[in-house]
Amino acid sequence: MKKRILQCLSLILCAALLAIPAAAAETSGEDAAPARPGPVQVWGTLTWLDDGGLLVENSSEDALSQVILHGESIICLDAVTGDPMDIQDLKDGDTIYAWVGPAMTMSLPPHATAILILGNIPADYAVPQFYEISSVAPQAMAAIYPTPALTWTEVTATDGTTLKITDEATLTPYLTKNIVRLEDLIPGTRILVWSDAQGEPEKVLVFPYEYRGYLSCSDDGTVSVNGAVVAQKAKTTADGDTLLPIRAVAEALGMKVHWDAKLGAVVSYGDDMVKPAPLTSETLMTAMPGGAVSVVNSDGSTTEIYGTCLKEAGVTYVSQTALLQALDLYLAD
Repeated sequence: MKKRILQCLSLILCAALLAIPAAAAETSGEDAAPARPGPVQVWGTLTWLDDGGLLVENSSEDALSQVILHGESIICLDAVTGDPMDIQDLKDGDTIYAWVGPAMTMSLPPHATAILILGNIPADYAVPQFYEISSVAPQAMAAIYPTPALTWTEVTATDGTTLKITDEATLTPYLTKNIVRLEDLIPGTRILVWSDAQGEPEKVLVFPYEYRGYLSCSDDGTVSVNGAVVAQKAKTTADGDTLLPIRAVAEALGMKVHWDAKLGAVVSYGDDMVKPAPLTSETLMTAMPGGAVSVVNSDGSTTEIYGTCLKEAGVTYVSQTALLQALDLYLAD
C-alpha cells in the first residue's frame, strides 16, 4: 500500500553530486559558470517502497543509478503540459525525471529529498529541465522613464547552464494567476523550461519565489541587495569569514535597525513589509558584537545561530551565512 511520502532526515552533503552530468540543455561551453549546490537531476523507472519512498533506477553507471526519493512537499507535474499530477498516480515501472536537493545520505542507494517529479513522459520526448537561477544578466535598457519592458534576459543556473530567455517565450506562474515577466527572473528563482528543436526556451514555468530577496558580494567587498549597491562594504576575517554590515543590508530590504544595550543590533520588520501571521514579535534578529547572533521566531522565542559579530567604526558586522539565514536571503553569484 502506498503511504504518504516521508521527509528524509539527517541529510549530509554527498561528494558524488559534484560528478553528476549536467542536464541536457544549451550551455555556453567553456564560458559556463562553475557549478554550485542546487537541484540535482535523477531519472529512471520507479518502484514504490513499503515506507512510501520511491526507488528510482536507471541503467547508467554513475553514482546516482539508484536513488530513493522522499519528501513531504514534492511537486509532481505532467512533463508535456506542466499541469499538476497526483503523485499517487505514478505506477511501478513508470519512467520519471526528478530533481532533488543538493544533499544525500551516504547509504547505498542514497536517500534524497525530492523537489520536483515529472511523470507521463512519452517515448523519445525532450523532457523539460528544472533550474535554480544563480545570476542574471538582463538586456541593457536606455535610461528613460518609464523603463521599457525587457525583450530578453540571460540567466545562469546553479549547474552553470546559461539560458537566453526572450519575450517570445511563454512565461507561466505555477498555481497562480499572477502575471510573470522577464524582470521576475531573479537570482533564487526556480524555473521549468521547455525548449524548441534549436534548444531555445519556448515555455517557462516560474515557481513562487522563496526568499525575501537576494544578495551578492564581490571580491572587493562591494555588497549588493536586490541588484543595488549598499553603503558599506563587507569585511573578511583572518580565517576567511565574510562579514556583512547589518544595517546597510537590512535597510536595503525595507527593515528597521536599532541598537539595544543588552541585545546589540536589533533588526525588525519595516512598516511596509508583509508580515507572517500569527506574529507576536516585530523583531527578526539580534546580533551582539562578541556575543550571540539569534533569529527571533514568530512566536517571540529565539534561536541562536552560528556566526561572528563585531563592531568597527560604528558599523556592526555579522557573518554572511548567519545574515542570509536570519533575513531569508538568497546568495547570488
